[in-house]
Amino acid sequence: MESMEAEGMRILVDTRHMSRPNPSGVGQYTQELLRALFEIDNVNEYILFSSGKTIPPLPNLSTEALAKVEGGLGGVASHNFFHIPIPNKLLNLRSLLLKHPPINWRVPSPIDLIFLPNLNITVLPTDIPTVLTIHDLSWKLYPEFYSKKMLLWHKAVQPEKLIAQSSRIICPSTSTAEDLERCFGTDRGRVSIIPHGVTSDMSPTMRAQDHGVRSRLKLPKRFALFVGTIEPRKNLIALVEGVLEYRQRTHDDLHLVIAGGWGWKSHNLRRRLWKRDTQGWVHELGYVQHEYLPALYRSAEVLVWPSIYEGFGLPPLESIACGTPVITSHTSSLPEVLGDAAIYIDPYNSRDISEALRGLIGSSTLTSQLIQRGLNRASSFTWKLAAEQTLAVFHSCSS
Repeated sequence: MESMEAEGMRILVDTRHMSRPNPSGVGQYTQELLRALFEIDNVNEYILFSSGKTIPPLPNLSTEALAKVEGGLGGVASHNFFHIPIPNKLLNLRSLLLKHPPINWRVPSPIDLIFLPNLNITVLPTDIPTVLTIHDLSWKLYPEFYSKKMLLWHKAVQPEKLIAQSSRIICPSTSTAEDLERCFGTDRGRVSIIPHGVTSDMSPTMRAQDHGVRSRLKLPKRFALFVGTIEPRKNLIALVEGVLEYRQRTHDDLHLVIAGGWGWKSHNLRRRLWKRDTQGWVHELGYVQHEYLPALYRSAEVLVWPSIYEGFGLPPLESIACGTPVITSHTSSLPEVLGDAAIYIDPYNSRDISEALRGLIGSSTLTSQLIQRGLNRASSFTWKLAAEQTLAVFHSCSS
């Protein structure tokens, strides 16, 4: 099997989840990991599998990689799309009822490895090794945070079967790997812990276009920030109550900016934001494109992220990379990712959020310490490193 690695593998990647118009954290993970893989791997061939009406966008290569391609210098992985224009619902129904077709159905030429960057409804062939990324087990540990539709989807995915069939599993944190072992009895020998990275534009350096972003998004002068999909697990009602208490106790006109698309079971937060005591200082931006996020992070006084459970938590890492302090939960993977570069709170106690804000905003020394610790910590999380470690997992399946 060593010759396979020397000659290169044909790796089928499930990219169906990337066709959504506003990519979530999983979509961003897939985009950035593939881009980094393409730039470091000039041996293997990647076939990006999709179905439905829309072909997902190709991951953007860096300027340096594009120059190599245009100059005929090579050094970038070969990659192609393989799209089946069958509606996803119909394909999923066939998979569930008939246990057919396998994901490599119709793909011309043999496939050496299958990579699933996320759970999805699919049928895996028994004769091809599979690498599966499990981002978190929130659907298993906290089903109350999900809508009936989302729980039904996870049941249809049959994650326990995908986990059992996969040759290797990638988790973004030790916390998630431990959850996987506890919930499914997964052998840790099959699990590789590969943290996410941060993109190079996430930096503390203010840029000329930052002022344009402030104006475009109509940002207030001083604000605490939340970035992420609006869903119960993110614990945003506690965030609103915590910032409100801070404002009332200190008379500081600190605003709250919430950046993220509305997810499932968010009606309680909507009702909370309709109340009079949130008017004028809570700003709900909706989904914010990635190109605006660095300026948004840099403009904030602090990122407050009281999520109850995370498999990794990319926004807090992006925030410290941009030089913005973070207040976050002491639960799940967050202390593992952020180390000493954040202030930790009990996500079930909104007063903790208020007290943390008082301690941070009232101390320039603490703020400076957290900024420096954050920059040091974030520098060790790169997509290139994640790609190198992922590539090693791919090759381990062929040896």
